[in-house]
Amino acid sequence: MKRFILILLAILVMSGCSAKSAQQHGHGISVEMADSLHINHMTLNMFVNGNEVFSENVINADNSSFKKGEIIWFDVSPRATNSTVELTLSYSRNLNGTNAKTTEKIDISNANDWVTIKFTKNYDLHLIKMQ
Repeated sequence: MKRFILILLAILVMSGCSAKSAQQHGHGISVEMADSLHINHMTLNMFVNGNEVFSENVINADNSSFKKGEIIWFDVSPRATNSTVELTLSYSRNLNGTNAKTTEKIDISNANDWVTIKFTKNYDLHLIKMQ
């Protein structure tokens, strides 16, 4: 019973972490799903002056697909002084990330604290807001 409660608490904590946007956190990068696209695996990639400097994979704790309106938050600073900073998102319908496709890069060079982007039904990134 103790183990079950601990697992339940862990799931609640993990699912609660992605409920806030980067703007609400005050830092980081968040991706909002514009639609339910049967995507099970995502990788956020950050490039500074054309070189990849950050990459983080994410799946849902229960292995389900990302749903419309779901927010995925990445605890990474978008700031790089006097540099070109760009993001891509690799996405896959497979939990292990195989057969992934990648969006076009978007420029977030003017961001200092946080960036909120939307992953659209056309499988591209749309910048919502940044600070």
